[in-house]
Amino acid sequence: MRRLVAAVLVVSMFGLGCYNTYNVPRSELSNLQEVPESGQATVKAANGEDIVVKEDTRLYVRSQGGKRYPITPFNFKMTESQLVASDRDYILDVNGLTDNAEVDHLSNWKTGLWIAGGVALAGTLIGLIAWASATSGGSQGK
Repeated sequence: MRRLVAAVLVVSMFGLGCYNTYNVPRSELSNLQEVPESGQATVKAANGEDIVVKEDTRLYVRSQGGKRYPITPFNFKMTESQLVASDRDYILDVNGLTDNAEVDHLSNWKTGLWIAGGVALAGTLIGLIAWASATSGGSQGK
């Protein structure tokens, strides 16, 4: 049981994270087609917030049906009729996409709370197992 709990904790700490998602209008998405000299670009989110996008930032477009397609910043081409992401083998009809793209930034405090909650849960489970094991011997009457 301890090995299972340890494996779950390791996976949750390194494999999962909590993200803040920002909706970026399609007109701003076109600014992310080429790498600027600085290696990062700033776009305006739908709510007016400035969002920094780097080469390793998670970027998505969504179809009208709700399917989410990851695309690599600075490695796609968008025309009036299609979006081509050759590294992902996508050729998407722009008319079949929503008007906004999505940019995900890792949230340190949300991820920290997620990890702390996992550690607290694991500690509680281990404590309950230890308590149950210590009290299960019971006394036998003679």
